[in-house]
Amino acid sequence: MTVVASSRDRLGCRATDLARDEEVALADITFLRKTSASESPVKVETPPSGQGLVLGMSLGESHWRDIRIGKAAHRHHFQRNSLYLRDFEIAYRAELGGQFDFLLVEIPWNRFLPHDDTGPRVMPRRIDFETGVTDPTVTHLLSAIQPMLSGQQPTDQLFIDQVAEALVTYLRHRYSAIRIPACRRERTPSPLIRQALEILRDSLDGNVSLDDIARRCNVSRSHFYQVFRQELGCTPHEWLMRMRVEQARSLLRHPELTLAEIAGRCGFSDQSHFTRSFNRRFGMSPGRWRTEYGGAATA
Repeated sequence: MTVVASSRDRLGCRATDLARDEEVALADITFLRKTSASESPVKVETPPSGQGLVLGMSLGESHWRDIRIGKAAHRHHFQRNSLYLRDFEIAYRAELGGQFDFLLVEIPWNRFLPHDDTGPRVMPRRIDFETGVTDPTVTHLLSAIQPMLSGQQPTDQLFIDQVAEALVTYLRHRYSAIRIPACRRERTPSPLIRQALEILRDSLDGNVSLDDIARRCNVSRSHFYQVFRQELGCTPHEWLMRMRVEQARSLLRHPELTLAEIAGRCGFSDQSHFTRSFNRRFGMSPGRWRTEYGGAATA
């Protein structure tokens, strides 16, 4: 465990905007304390990434932020103990006003949900959380960490580990929008689902039906559909669409490919279908993602 004062802000703020920047890093979870240097508005923007989640609790009394979703901005007001939960897989743009003081915890996805190798996880709509709410349980757990983070008490790794485990467990069961079936405890999928995933991976650029997959797996359509949802928490179509979007994001880094060509290669019906699917997952159009994060594009 280390305690550092970082000049690099992974949450999108410049170091010069911060009067306090404290961190306690465990093996996979990180607790932070960040305080703005003034009440002047600052802009924050981070691209989509696989970093996971960040939970923030306001320690101050008066802070607002305009969070931009698409072309619209939504203002949220924070009082003491107000919370927000950010998903790093979604592009984030916000303007922060009023002096802020936040206790934060970064949680990787493989800690928040059981990890497996079956394919990309659903980041949008995974969390059912309203920005600005208060939660006494979260407040209690984070408040127990604050004195150690601020150096008021010696750090106790075992204690912090236990608080982190309690916090993640609570968030998972209280705010996970997609519940994990109780029977899903193994790290690897069943032979049936492994076979189905191979069929789906081979069908990224074309069409495949439930009947086709069930027949090739030697099971009924209804049995296959039920087992798939039970083990993976989504439908075969949802899984296929996520894989197509992930493949498309990789291809966006190749400027010689047009958006229409990428849409065709990844099995989307047309460029409009590709754009809608990409925007739902990453919060921006593929053209904008390519311009900002993937290099120069050819339209």
